Amino acid sequence: MPIAIYHFHVKMVSRVKGKSAVGKAAYISGEKIKNEYDSVVHDYRKKKEIVHKEILLPDNAPSKFKKRSVLWNAVEKSETRKNSQTARDIDAALPVELSREEQIDLVRNFCNQCFVSSGMCVDFAIHDKNDGNPHVHILLTTRHVDSNGFTAKDRSWNDKDLLKLWRERWADWCNHKLYSVSDESIDHRSYAEQGIDKVPQLHLGTAACAIEKKGVKTDKGSRNRRIQLINVEAEISALTEKKSSLLNDINENSKEYIGVKLGCDFMQSRMLTEYNFFLKALKNILDREGFVNAVQQCHPQSNMFIRPQDEQTVLDIANTLKQIKKQLQYDYGENISAEMLTAEYERQQLSAEKEKQADIAPVQEENKPVKKNRSR
Repeated sequence: MPIAIYHFHVKMVSRVKGKSAVGKAAYISGEKIKNEYDSVVHDYRKKKEIVHKEILLPDNAPSKFKKRSVLWNAVEKSETRKNSQTARDIDAALPVELSREEQIDLVRNFCNQCFVSSGMCVDFAIHDKNDGNPHVHILLTTRHVDSNGFTAKDRSWNDKDLLKLWRERWADWCNHKLYSVSDESIDHRSYAEQGIDKVPQLHLGTAACAIEKKGVKTDKGSRNRRIQLINVEAEISALTEKKSSLLNDINENSKEYIGVKLGCDFMQSRMLTEYNFFLKALKNILDREGFVNAVQQCHPQSNMFIRPQDEQTVLDIANTLKQIKKQLQYDYGENISAEMLTAEYERQQLSAEKEKQADIAPVQEENKPVKKNRSR
């Protein structure tokens, strides 16, 4: 299922690149508009993905600017140079978790706060092909406006710090809307700024996306797939390291728990290797005597969890092992192993079982009914 992502891209509409504000307005709105500056007709009426379009104006803007063709032809007329930047173009991903009404309200509130309040005219359109990628195109004017039309160009709107503020405000508005409908959230900061060890992917763009959907691999698409593989491998490495750290923490906590419960003096006076061999022997015995569920070995050598209902049984076995360990160390010195401890425990248990059977056998013989001989 698609989830909310952060995408907020800003670029200028420039005549040097063969672009026009009228052409861009026609594209995002799916309309046919003639550019009176160069007499080019831009017709995008075949576009079917436009689900909402709207123009927002400052209070002092002429009411006639509510008509898209009038607004953007006025923009083109106000720019006289061949290299003019006629508009600012933003495309941003919309959270898929939001309803259409919430998406529209999100864009409208964001535009009013960041752009209209500063004196810009805003033309936005929401596109959605029902492919899990709803997005909005926002077209902004670059000059102040009054009742007579456009006036001076405001260079402060090109400030990079202002762009960072817009990016942050977009994330804030998205998260505000997401809060009531989803646990998802987005972040305007880069991976590096967030302290995340990931390589950012490249933005494919409409042309590359269309080619990829046809099953043809593009350079950008191939680079993104390599980046995805790198990020997955890095994530696996980080999770493996985190798992190892957690196991070490559990290991230390379990050692402390076992030491307290069993009263093991080796926790303070013996080497860790001795502690490990003792627990290994205990684990072997519990497994062989059917206490598979009583103990879960979380570390290859020394880590165990004991269920409360089995605690007394485990303590009894452990105390017996402690006595056997002392006896073996007396006979063989300190150089004993878990296998020796396990074998001696089993030998003593088998011997005790035989003695018990030997004591039971005479009693059974005495209580055995005597058969009477029948004579004819």
